[in-house]
Amino acid sequence: MNVRNLVTLGACATVGALSVCSAFSKDLTTSGPMSTASKQDIINTLRSKGNFHKMLSGLEQSYELDNELKGKGPYTVFAADDKAWKKINQADQDTLFGNKKKIDEVLRYGVLKGQNLDSDQLYKMQGKEVQSLEGRLIKVGMTAGEKEQAFLWLNDSKVKTPDIRCRNGIIHIVDAPLMPPLKK
Repeated sequence: MNVRNLVTLGACATVGALSVCSAFSKDLTTSGPMSTASKQDIINTLRSKGNFHKMLSGLEQSYELDNELKGKGPYTVFAADDKAWKKINQADQDTLFGNKKKIDEVLRYGVLKGQNLDSDQLYKMQGKEVQSLEGRLIKVGMTAGEKEQAFLWLNDSKVKTPDIRCRNGIIHIVDAPLMPPLKK
């Protein structure tokens, strides 16, 4: 083996070791794995989660909203993952995603601008309504019981994963897309 191959092999070993070390890095405040979501904007956080293809596809059609959610914020986003979109039959999804104006309306309905509401704040708002970026109201509810056992609801969508913090806001993953009454 010549010197050039040894240098290349050494560089590869160093890069590999750094990759392994960063994969096992610990957050010193929680002793858990380090989160990169708090350093990313909302769009890139959704991309890194890997199961938001349908929503990201709609956001790409809604270019202005896509760019807005990369901006300063803060935003509270109620994001439907791919499994949640399957609750809408395929023909209706095709119609919705085939109409740029309608998909923009639906996606804006799941965003609160100028607010960074975590689950504790939303629980305190039970029975109230919040105004979406689309302009219509979303009702905040909770199932009966203690907070630790209760579920947070937004209209008819249950929050299944709350409080994903991002650089410019917070994401709550819902079990069904929030749907406004669509304009004609």
